[in-house]
Amino acid sequence: EQAGPPDDAARETVVEGPPEQGVESPDSGANQENLLDRLLYNAVLPRYAFPTDVAAFYVFDDANSTRFRPAFSYTPSQGLGIALSQYAPGKEIWIDGKLYTSGAIYSPIAEDRSRAWVTKRLYLECSECGYALTEDVTRAERGETRDCTACGGTGTLGPAQYWLRPPGFAHRHWEPPDTSVDDEPAMSRATRAKLSAPSPIDQEWMSLGERIRIHASKRHLMVTNRGPRDEGYTYCTICGLIEPATVRDSLVGTDHRKPYPDDREPNCPSNRVSRGLVIGADFPTDVLLISLRVQRPVLLSPRFLATHVALRTLTEALIKAASLELELEPGEIEGEYRPALTPEGRTGTEVEIYLYDTLPGGAGFVRRTGEIMPRVLGRVESILGGCDCERSCYHCLRSYKNKFEHDKLDRHIAAALLSYIETGSLPLLSDARLQRAAQLLCADLIRQDIPGVSFARNQEVEVPGVGRVTAPILVNQSRQPDAVLYVSSPLVPNVPSAPELAELAETSLSTRVLALDELLVRSNLPMATQHVVETLALRNAGS
Repeated sequence: EQAGPPDDAARETVVEGPPEQGVESPDSGANQENLLDRLLYNAVLPRYAFPTDVAAFYVFDDANSTRFRPAFSYTPSQGLGIALSQYAPGKEIWIDGKLYTSGAIYSPIAEDRSRAWVTKRLYLECSECGYALTEDVTRAERGETRDCTACGGTGTLGPAQYWLRPPGFAHRHWEPPDTSVDDEPAMSRATRAKLSAPSPIDQEWMSLGERIRIHASKRHLMVTNRGPRDEGYTYCTICGLIEPATVRDSLVGTDHRKPYPDDREPNCPSNRVSRGLVIGADFPTDVLLISLRVQRPVLLSPRFLATHVALRTLTEALIKAASLELELEPGEIEGEYRPALTPEGRTGTEVEIYLYDTLPGGAGFVRRTGEIMPRVLGRVESILGGCDCERSCYHCLRSYKNKFEHDKLDRHIAAALLSYIETGSLPLLSDARLQRAAQLLCADLIRQDIPGVSFARNQEVEVPGVGRVTAPILVNQSRQPDAVLYVSSPLVPNVPSAPELAELAETSLSTRVLALDELLVRSNLPMATQHVVETLALRNAGS
């Protein structure tokens, strides 16, 4: 097959901007695929027997390549989901002691790249909850924003970007390999698998209790690489040259050499460029949905850091527990979470964790997990409660695969949420942990040295109408009434651990009461301190 660009007729399909009349839509292009491709895409045939979700990284052998018959020095390959991170444009790949940089979308069959552009879609992701979907280019417009159907955010879904499934990647043939790392490559990685399918109807769920239910089915999942800083990539739709959009002196927008050998026409006019392109892939697999329902004062809104910490940790614990119960190798099961696509999901009272088989087409692992879910939940409790680390460690929850989320793993918060789901008890942290956070906050407030304001720990105060109350942090002010600060559990940020503090907040008119989220204090102490100072107007009070 010809290795060069598409022929003149095909070039008419690679124009930047809205599709012209006569250009095939992704749906019409999909209908022209052969029967085997359609059966594999819909998981009618097992994909492990037909490894179609594989992307290669091509390193050209210039000495032996021609326009019509390319030769390669190396062609390592990975599953497309992994390749979206490891071979992404701008990434450096070590092969045989030499360093190559990914700089092109490429396939030895030229029609593959042309077909990938013709069947591109539009990608929209919610900036608030992370929910994502793709749309046909005829059903959305590039740059369009929508209200999120998951969390209910107004205008948070989008803006829409072109989404392309790359047939493969390549090193630019005219760039010599390096043997040392000089510059830091552009950082980008694929998202976790996104589930855009709607939530099942009530009759399809299997209930495991008042607040938890499960549903197993085969669904399509999607992974996407949005480029460094989520700005996408700049892509030449004629020759396949591609760069991160963050590159200042981009070659793609100017006349450039083709990334593959072409002894007849080595240069590309570069008059068809797509900016802000993202690359991705979707695949069918077995999915186990786990619905968790809560009631006020507990809220699992994506606007709260505590929601992400609790659900990320619980997801990782479920993955590990299922793998241990089924005696699987790490990586056979993965998981993610989202707001439920229901009215309750938009109010923060229902979320869904979904576990899925990483093998495209599914292997039945998560279906079996659903059948033994009580045992899996028991194992989750052991994982969350059977370690002596402060938040998480490699013994309980951390691994190389979740290294980017280590700061969001907290076994105590996840254990409190799981206990609430199973028993209904409020997800409160231990008093010792709240006291440690209060001590950190008080010490930092004292360091501010605010004139006319002092801070004291665990002071008893007489409050009219309430009686004597122990203030975790007492704020004494010379010109204003005293204030009481306390640190609350992240999942119930306005519920104090001591009942008298709740009574004080409801009845006292002379003493102000302010709650600080324990997660905020531990993760961003300067912001917590600033919040106290600004809310109580302490600097003005002491001046």
